[in-house]
Amino acid sequence: MRARHSGRDRIVLEFSNAECVLLASLTDELLALLDERDTVPPGMPSDPAVLRLLPDAYRQDAEAAAEFRRFTQDELITAKRADARAIADAARAGNEVALDRASAIPWLRSLTDLRLVLADRLGIQNDGDEGDDSPEAEPAQQVYLWLGNLQGWILETLQH
Repeated sequence: MRARHSGRDRIVLEFSNAECVLLASLTDELLALLDERDTVPPGMPSDPAVLRLLPDAYRQDAEAAAEFRRFTQDELITAKRADARAIADAARAGNEVALDRASAIPWLRSLTDLRLVLADRLGIQNDGDEGDDSPEAEPAQQVYLWLGNLQGWILETLQH
């Protein structure tokens, strides 16, 4: 992956074919998680990864949290889907993606969502945690780190 400027406040991300396939696959999995969540009534998600995507607004007040979730969950899921589709569509469209500041925002939000899901699956609770360091988890660890680097590249390139 390479990031370069393309005019004022615009960057171009250049991905390999494998990176495009990976981004499309990851966002498809995220969309499946969100679609699955959309089929049940609003309430506390049973999947801890989904709970990271849709956290409680009031951790000390279950009733207030449930009420808040009831009024906001559908809209939040819709926004997360749109963000994930922005990445999936771009990854399927070709190896180069042009982003300006406005179009980078959905990418950054969805990359955060992807990292939250992977962090949960890897047992990463806080920045600096190593999580699952077994050989089986190494590919997921590498993807987690790559997604973080991708976020950093987007932010850094847009700031310059």
